[in-house]
Amino acid sequence: MGTPPLSILMPIYNGERFLKEAIDSLLNQTFRDFEIVIVNDASTDNSLKLVKSYKDKRIRLINHKRNLGFIGALNSGLENIKTKYVACMNQDDISHPKRFEKEFNFLENHLEIFLVGSSAICIDEKGKEICKFRKYNHPNILAWRLRRSNGIIYPSIMFRNKEVFFDRLHEYGLYYRLIKRGEKLTNLQDFLVKYRVHSNALSSYDKENQTKLMKEVIIQFKYLRGGPSILKKIIYSVFVLMHHFRTKREKKRSLFGKENLVQ
Repeated sequence: MGTPPLSILMPIYNGERFLKEAIDSLLNQTFRDFEIVIVNDASTDNSLKLVKSYKDKRIRLINHKRNLGFIGALNSGLENIKTKYVACMNQDDISHPKRFEKEFNFLENHLEIFLVGSSAICIDEKGKEICKFRKYNHPNILAWRLRRSNGIIYPSIMFRNKEVFFDRLHEYGLYYRLIKRGEKLTNLQDFLVKYRVHSNALSSYDKENQTKLMKEVIIQFKYLRGGPSILKKIIYSVFVLMHHFRTKREKKRSLFGKENLVQ
């Protein structure tokens, strides 16, 4: 079997509670030609045993004897990935069955885009919908908004496997570096991920530190050259305002319902 075009990168640490649901959502994709690179970061629960119970040959396990932390596990996985594209996934989130099909085809057909994310639905520990995040899908507007806040849902992203790494600034730092080197980032309007919010999420860190790192990246963005002109800022502001009202009026509907996938 040859090398697939796509790898799914998923670090895990003591995630057995939601891990099966996360893995199953990956294995049940309409797009089938991929590998799942699971980095077990020295879990002390039954996470490793659960992963080993799967017999699907698309699952590739990297097992750490020593805990490297979320960022260390991410980079460890990236170092072992040679595919054309990489998609990220958390141990407690859920991917829509058509997520990889839609994101892969989008990158194949839009060579100017380096990274694509999607809109997402936020759920609680029981899987109940809390809120929706409909993200901006215009690269220039997204780049402008990233100077103020993180407008990309990390477990929804897929990107080209070219000189990518994570650092202490987490995914927001990655987006900054990509924009700094001239790459285009965007989102699909489709709700392709259920993003679970709970206190033990692997990718979460204390609120005080999160706010500090966010401010650090925002300061770096302020010194980034090539921002939009005043006229474009006005146009972008109108677009953002319209987007806000559209999102506010949007009716609640199931993530996997007939109306979910935006055409």
